[in-house]
Amino acid sequence: MRSLVLTSTLLLLALGSLIFFSDDSLSLKSSQTNQITTQKTTAATNTDSEASTPKKSVPDRPQYKSQADWDAMQSKGVLRIIVPHHFQYNEFLPRKTISFNQEVNLIIRFAEAHNLTPLIITEKKFSKMLPLLLQGSGDIVAANLTITQSRKEQVNFTYPILHSIEQLVVAKTFTEKLSIEKLSGIKIGVRPNTSFWDTITEIKESSLKDRQEDIQLIALDDTITTDEKFNEIISGKIDAAIIDSNRLIQVLEYRNDIKAALDLGKERPIAWAVRKSNPELLKQLNRFIKKEKLLEHLPDTRLGDLDSIKKHRQLRLITRNNASTYFLWKSQLMGFEYDLIKKFAEQQKVNLVVMVANNFEQMIEWLVAGNGDIISSGLIKTPQRSQLPIEYTEPYLFVQEVIVQRKDEKAIASTKELHERTFYVRKSSSYWSTLYKLQNRLSSEGIHFSIETVPETMETEAIIKQVLDGKFDLTLADSHIIAIEKSWHSNIQASLPLTGEHGHRWLLRKNDKKLLSELNKFIKKEYKQLFYNISFNKYFKNSRKLFDINSREFNDNKVSDYDHLIKSFAREYDFDWRLIAAQINKESQFNPKAKSWAGAKGLMQVMPKTARSVGISNLEKPENGIRAGLKYMAWINDQLSDELPADVQVWFTLAAYNAGLGHLKDARILAANQGLNPDRWFGNVEQAFLLLSKPEYSKKARYGYVRGIEPVTYVKRIQALYKLYSNKYPDEA
Repeated sequence: MRSLVLTSTLLLLALGSLIFFSDDSLSLKSSQTNQITTQKTTAATNTDSEASTPKKSVPDRPQYKSQADWDAMQSKGVLRIIVPHHFQYNEFLPRKTISFNQEVNLIIRFAEAHNLTPLIITEKKFSKMLPLLLQGSGDIVAANLTITQSRKEQVNFTYPILHSIEQLVVAKTFTEKLSIEKLSGIKIGVRPNTSFWDTITEIKESSLKDRQEDIQLIALDDTITTDEKFNEIISGKIDAAIIDSNRLIQVLEYRNDIKAALDLGKERPIAWAVRKSNPELLKQLNRFIKKEKLLEHLPDTRLGDLDSIKKHRQLRLITRNNASTYFLWKSQLMGFEYDLIKKFAEQQKVNLVVMVANNFEQMIEWLVAGNGDIISSGLIKTPQRSQLPIEYTEPYLFVQEVIVQRKDEKAIASTKELHERTFYVRKSSSYWSTLYKLQNRLSSEGIHFSIETVPETMETEAIIKQVLDGKFDLTLADSHIIAIEKSWHSNIQASLPLTGEHGHRWLLRKNDKKLLSELNKFIKKEYKQLFYNISFNKYFKNSRKLFDINSREFNDNKVSDYDHLIKSFAREYDFDWRLIAAQINKESQFNPKAKSWAGAKGLMQVMPKTARSVGISNLEKPENGIRAGLKYMAWINDQLSDELPADVQVWFTLAAYNAGLGHLKDARILAANQGLNPDRWFGNVEQAFLLLSKPEYSKKARYGYVRGIEPVTYVKRIQALYKLYSNKYPDEA
C-alpha cells in the first residue's frame, strides 16, 4: 500500500478538482486530524489519468483491513473512503461544475467534523468497490452509486446525495428516434456488474417477451473510462452507451459529438454505501447529509450575497481559460486569478465552481443573471464598465498598459513615434479605450495611428504571438501578461507604457455587500504577503525559458556527471539512455537542484505530486529524480497503443511528459478532426497542439487551453540533442 498524508485543507483548496497522491516513504498514522491519506488497491493504469503508477512500480504494502464499527473508527481516528481510481486526477478542465469529486469533498468535510483522518482508497474496477467494502478494506464507498435492490441486499445506503436518470447516449449525428420499445438491433455498450447492465438487461428481456428483434448488448471492459466509452460510439463499434444524467452534464462541457437520445427510466437516487454491520456510521452520515441539505435542488441561477454562498457551500467563479487566469498543466489546475479565489473559498469553507466564459460580455451576463458570484479575469475600472450593474473590489494587482513590439525593432520611446503604426486589440478590452483616447489626442498634433479590432475570443497572449510572428504590427498589454510572455519568448519587447499603474479588481453584483466586504478584507490581509508573493512569482517572475541545449555538447568523455545513473535506469525502464540524457539536459541542464516555475524538481523536473504517485520523494537526490521521471515516462508509454510506430511512441511520450497525457489526447482527437494523422507526431499531432492555444479549439477540448508551442519545442529540442548524442556514442544504445 502506498500512502500519503496531506492536510485536508489543501484538498478543500483544490475544491473543484480533488487530487490524491501516494508515497511509499509515508505510512498511516492514527489520530491525526485534518489530514488526508491515500492508498491504492490496484496498479494505476487508467488511461484518463494525467499521472499514475507505471508497471514497474515499487511493491505495495499489505492493505489495512478492519470491519471496525463507529466507536472503533473514532478510537482509531480514520475514515477509509473507497473511490474510483480516476477520482485522484483531474478528469477534465471544469468549466461549469465542481468536478467529479463533489462526493469526496463532502465526505472529507464529514471526516473533519468528527476529527477523523480521511484515507482515500482508489479502485480501478467498479465491480470491486463493494467487495472491498465488505471485506473491510474501507468504510464507505463514494462512486456515484445508484441505489438498487441487489446492492441494498449487500450494503446499507445513506440518504440520497442527489438524483439522476440513466440516459442512453448516441452520436450527435444519430437521427433515428428511439424509445424503450424501439431499441431492437441497436448495439448498446455497457459495463457488467453495474446498474446500467441491470437496466438494459431488463429492457432486453422485456423486448424478447414481446417478440421484438433482440437488443445487441455489448459487454465493455470493466476499466473502460467515460470518454473511451463514447469514443467507441464515434468509431462505430457500438451505437449507444449509458451514463447518469448528472455525469453527462459534465461531459457535455467539452464534448459536442454525442447527445442524450433516451431516458431509460425514472429519476433514481445516488448515495454512499456502508457495511450493514456499521449502523452508527450510517446514522452519523445521514445526520450530516440532512445538515448539509444535500437534498435541496441547487438552482443554475442563484442571486444572493455571502449568506447564500455559505448556505449552498458554493462560490461560483467566472473567468477565462488562458495562461494568466485558469488552465490545466501537468494535471494541476493553475492560474494567478484561480489561485487567489481558491484561497478565498478555502478560508470561507465553501466549494469553488469555475465557470469559463468566452468573452467579457458573457461574463457580465452570467454574473447579473445569477449564474456566478464573482468575476476574476484581470479586469480594471473603465468608464464604459461603470455603467454596468456591478461592484468592484479593491485592487489586488497593479499593472500598466504597455506597448508590445518585436525585439528586433527600435523601441518606441514616445507617442510621436506611433505615426502610421497599427495596434491590434479587442474592442471590449481596456486597451481599446486607452488607445481611442490617445488617438483623439494625438490627431490634433498631426500624429495618426490605426486601431484594428480582433475577435473577442482572441486572448491577449494570442495577439502578442501574432505581433512576434510579424502578422500584427503592435498591441497593448498589461505588464503582468507581458511578464508571462517574456518568460516564454525571447523576442518580445515591452516598450512604452501608455498608462500609469491601475488596479485589477474582482467584479460582483451591486447588492452583494457582504461578499464585497469579505473580499476586500481578504485582499488587505493577503496582498504582498507570503501566499500572494509565492503565487505572483510563480506566474509572473519565474522563468519558463528553455535550458541551453548546447551546455554539454563538447565534452568528449561524457554527457554528464550522471551518465552511470542514466544508463542504469534507462536500461531498467527500457529506454535509450542517450534519449534520457537529452531529456535531462533539456529539463534541468543536469542540475539536480533545478526547480521550474510550476514547482517541478530534480534532474527530470518531476512534479512532486507525480513523484508521490509513483512512490518517490526527495527529488533533488539524483537517483530519485531520474527514477521518478522514468517511472512516469514508462507509465505514459504504457498508455499508448503498441500499434504506433516506435518513434511516434517516443515523441508522444515526451509530449505528454511535458504537457500532460490529457492534452496529448486532446491534440490527437483534434488532429483527426482537422484531417491530420492522429498516429503521427511531426506535421500532424504537433500542429494540433499549436491549435489548442486558440479559444475556438481549446473550448471544445476536454483538458482546455494549453500553450502548445511548449511541447512542440520540447520534442524538437530533445530530438536534436538525441541525434547529437547518438552520433557521439553510436554503439551505446
